[in-house]
Amino acid sequence: MFPALTFRRRKASSALIRRLFPPAALFLIVVILSYLRPVSLEIGCSRFLEKIENFPRRVLVLYQGDPVKILKTAIPPLEWGSFEGDIANRPASRIIMDAFASVAGVRFHSPAVILQSQIPCLAAVTLPEPTANQLREDIPGLVLPPETVTILSEECLVGIYNTHTGETYSRTDGLERLEGKRGGVVTVAMALQGELEEKHGIKVVRSDRIHDANYNTSYLESEKTLRAMLAGHPALKVVLDIHRDSGKTREQSLVQIDGQAVAPILFIVGSDARRPFPNWRQNYDFAVRLSERINQRYPGLSLGVRVKDGLYNQFLHPRAVLVEMGTTENSTEEAACSARLLAGILAELLAEILAGEATVPEEPGSEPGFETVWQKSWKGRQEPENLHCAQV
Repeated sequence: MFPALTFRRRKASSALIRRLFPPAALFLIVVILSYLRPVSLEIGCSRFLEKIENFPRRVLVLYQGDPVKILKTAIPPLEWGSFEGDIANRPASRIIMDAFASVAGVRFHSPAVILQSQIPCLAAVTLPEPTANQLREDIPGLVLPPETVTILSEECLVGIYNTHTGETYSRTDGLERLEGKRGGVVTVAMALQGELEEKHGIKVVRSDRIHDANYNTSYLESEKTLRAMLAGHPALKVVLDIHRDSGKTREQSLVQIDGQAVAPILFIVGSDARRPFPNWRQNYDFAVRLSERINQRYPGLSLGVRVKDGLYNQFLHPRAVLVEMGTTENSTEEAACSARLLAGILAELLAEILAGEATVPEEPGSEPGFETVWQKSWKGRQEPENLHCAQV
């Protein structure tokens, strides 16, 4: 209990405040109105109607680019969920709802559950999942490309590697060689692999191992890679070592194919000029066949087959060819375009080889077959890494 005098003082103070409130409020209203420009009733009504008419547009501008805001405004429980699945920085309400949902076995963050809770009649309807054909039928006038499924060959039929891994294209990289790195020729080899596998269904084993860290031992290192390919994939029908040419002008580095400028292709085959290589003509015959078939389809794309003194690891396989894709004056994309054209022709020849139409008979008195030679020389060696083979 308060003393009597204190109680009266508090009661008197409250009454005094109630008496002073109306004059103070009136004073504040007068002050506010004095700072406001007087507006007629007609102008005030027109401004009010204008704001009402512009309200939908302002709402659209506010929510433009984020339709989730509109849904969350119309259906407040959607604030509990996340359409993006982001669980970082969850508010306390979200944590509580997650805990309750895990105990009760209710999916609060499922849009379907939220909609059914807001529109109860939806809970009584079970909609089947639409099939792909039904979705196509629901869109009038929709024309889809025919579905194609590329089935890869059971075994790797083509082996691809780069002896001079650092060779690249100056139009793209500004240099002719990337020392100790993978240059544009690796990208071109990748393009050739992709076209063979994705368009023609031919499985490829490809190595991007760097062989020219020491340029003088490049072929010694790439020989290890090729031997590993042949040991792991004895069904290989063709082996390609992808390089690029040099010492050509820009004009000599372009070929027009169907109105598009692409890089020319040159095939290199080793011979027995310096060392014994009795079966080198098997590689030569295959390279000539491939070059002629290319020019039949794309005149001028192949510059032919050049025979040189080196072996270029071609003694390991009867269809091993060194391919120079463009020159230093090409771009990587120009060489990659040529690689994709080469893939189509190579796929045709492989079909003939598999059908027995392109089998090259051994010459009388020649050395034992290629497989016997390299299988014997491979015993006890270790496979290098960086082999890329597609999986079925």
